[in-house]
Amino acid sequence: MITRTTTIGTLKNYRYDLNSSNNTLAKSMNKVITRRNFNSYAEDPALATRCFQMRRSFLRTSTQLTINESIRHKYDVAWSALDNISQDIDTVAKDTAFTSILTGLNQPDASGRNALGQSMAAKAKSIIQTMNGRYGESFVFAGADSLNAPFTWEAKRNPNFLDETPDPTNPDHARAFQYMADPNKTGDAAILYTEDPTKAQTVAEKNEFYDEDYTKEIDAKVAAGTATGEELRDPRYGIYVRPDRSGTNVEAEANQAPVENPDYDPYWNCKYLKEDGTGTNDETKAASALYFRGVAVDSTDPADLEKMDYFTKGEKKYLDVGLGHKEQDGEAISSTVFNSALQGIYYLGGYGTSMQKATVGTGDTAYEVEREVPNNMVSIMNRMSEILLRCNTDDGDWASTEDEEEFMALAAKFEDTASVIKQRWDEMDTKSSFLRDNTDFLTDTADSISQQFMALEDADPAAAISEYMFARYCYDAALKVGNSILSQSLMDYMSL
Repeated sequence: MITRTTTIGTLKNYRYDLNSSNNTLAKSMNKVITRRNFNSYAEDPALATRCFQMRRSFLRTSTQLTINESIRHKYDVAWSALDNISQDIDTVAKDTAFTSILTGLNQPDASGRNALGQSMAAKAKSIIQTMNGRYGESFVFAGADSLNAPFTWEAKRNPNFLDETPDPTNPDHARAFQYMADPNKTGDAAILYTEDPTKAQTVAEKNEFYDEDYTKEIDAKVAAGTATGEELRDPRYGIYVRPDRSGTNVEAEANQAPVENPDYDPYWNCKYLKEDGTGTNDETKAASALYFRGVAVDSTDPADLEKMDYFTKGEKKYLDVGLGHKEQDGEAISSTVFNSALQGIYYLGGYGTSMQKATVGTGDTAYEVEREVPNNMVSIMNRMSEILLRCNTDDGDWASTEDEEEFMALAAKFEDTASVIKQRWDEMDTKSSFLRDNTDFLTDTADSISQQFMALEDADPAAAISEYMFARYCYDAALKVGNSILSQSLMDYMSL
């Protein structure tokens, strides 16, 4: 059977084929212009899906790289700050804070102790300025709270300040009363403390000059009847003192003194403390105390120590830097994220106080002491500066034996804390190295993924041009063949 060819049928078929050819030409031209193998999901669903997955991986890796780079730069700033501080507290190099300590301990140079005190105070302030440094708009050493300065200098508060009317029946208010109350005298068994010595418990008053050997010697003379009145009136004689201040070994003859309250604090109603430890309510006369995020660095208050424990051990700021971020029970698994929170207090040695042993004096006169001193390097330096500034301005003598003993303990603690800071500086160096290596790893990963999806999405320019030229040739040929077919079909139609 022969199919009859008509002009309408021929035109219809020709128009369809020509449109297909034109569409092929348009696609090839678009590939040359955009240099892409496809421009919509519908063009190649399988290839588009693969590219989408790789692009998503690329974006995730790029985000991790950006975060890692930001943390790395922050750690570089922190590392530089600790490097400067480490040089300031070096126990070997010259012209450091430790050199000032050794100079302050050297008796021939004692006259310069006041100047050394000023120098150490300046160094302490300089360290805090460094630790309050920023990276961009964020404070580097402020932990998770990067918007507020981590360290501040404030008036030293009195930990024993009682901001309420003292109650003599409340054991928590003991520091406000000088004596232990006698319930038989007050007539109220609930009263524990008193400020009135006539209402206090009494005890035989001890002789502050008592000399046991001398007393035994005079007692032997008393028994022999050879003791003189002058010997009996010697301040060294007698465990107790009579009302006339002469000594006696008979408790019944002793003067009755009010029992002192061991918890009494003469500065209980003073809000601040001066450099010498006495109280004041004038903030301008108070000593300076270091605070970290609103908490006193040297505080021994359990509530303050709990906050510090949280800052240094509990508070985290986790970020995804390509370690395989995972969560469990809504919490990030620490091994799959990076903690970017830098707690300045940790890198200055710590917080609170501890007991420190030290040797005072040299040679046969040397003896050991143990004192409660701060754990934080800046607090140590600040306290040492206060002691040095109290020294005699002419000959540099210590203001008291207690000052000398405390300074020796602080000097020993300084050396120990400097070693701790160096170790923690090395920890930061290790973390900085990890971030630098992780930057290289993430960069290589991002480049690899990028090359993969670009190989699938991007067209080969030479192949695309060749494809376009062939499509153009086919389209032109279709036009020429069409003209020939149309003319023959028209004649065939007219002959009918």
